[in-house]
Amino acid sequence: MLPETLPIADHLTLTYRPDLEVMIARWQRLVTLEELQVGYRCLADEAERRNTVRWLLDTRALTISAEAGRWVNDVFYPTLAARFHRPVRMAYMVPPGSRRQLQTDTELTELFVRFQKSMHPYVFQLFDQEGEAQRWLAIPIE
Repeated sequence: MLPETLPIADHLTLTYRPDLEVMIARWQRLVTLEELQVGYRCLADEAERRNTVRWLLDTRALTISAEAGRWVNDVFYPTLAARFHRPVRMAYMVPPGSRRQLQTDTELTELFVRFQKSMHPYVFQLFDQEGEAQRWLAIPIE
């Protein structure tokens, strides 16, 4: 089964890997909040169409912002329960600098902790290596 790729404007591609049952979202440049919102909505639409709850989000080209993080956590994530009716497992590919920023920026650290608390029954992890992210996504969902 071959991967199927869907370009979303010039800043995002969505690829479905039927062999792994994984939806991959790759942001290719810095985006505005509106572009990020459109991208996440397209990701959820395509994942729902494919009936997959394993997502790899390659955000290495993005910059972490508290405003975007609040939208993802407070607006986007809450819509997933009604759409998928089962846990969504999200592997975020982030640049190493983002991990340091999450540890040193107080506002982002608090937001990250809130992400972790509000994600139930959704699960996410941060990764530097795609192979590790794919192995984590392959773990059976309870």
